[in-house]
Amino acid sequence: MILEILDFIRHSRFQGTLKIAFTVEEEIGCLGSRHIDPTFLQDVDAAIAVNRRGTRDIVTSCAGIVPFCDDNYGRIFETAGALAGMPDWKMTHGGLSDAKVFAEFGISAVNLSVGYQHEHTEFETLDYKVTLETVLLLETVFENNMIIEELVAMCKG
Repeated sequence: MILEILDFIRHSRFQGTLKIAFTVEEEIGCLGSRHIDPTFLQDVDAAIAVNRRGTRDIVTSCAGIVPFCDDNYGRIFETAGALAGMPDWKMTHGGLSDAKVFAEFGISAVNLSVGYQHEHTEFETLDYKVTLETVLLLETVFENNMIIEELVAMCKG
């Protein structure tokens, strides 16, 4: 997914800076993201984690108790889904993920579904079609510079 997005960005209208972080041990307390060098995150305005099970979820909080972002940030992805012909992308609550850690750093974050099921078992599967739909969602967000526009609007409001 990430390699596809990086290839897409080179030929898109995206204006901004994109940083990629590969983290480890998310499954045991987000240890990798908790140890990211804070200087790497200093100028980060928003984060997108891509490790949610299932399809078309935009996770904006941990159990509805710990928010990862303002609802306006989550709505960016709902709007992008509609623009991409997938209007059933919806905000929801989820569990612990790197998105929570980014939020703790003061960075608006979401965690997006990528199509896997039965995670952390010998029966784990990945639905490639769902993964490609998540790529399409992200391409729509980046091509339309939706994160930049929304963040600017939130700062003025």
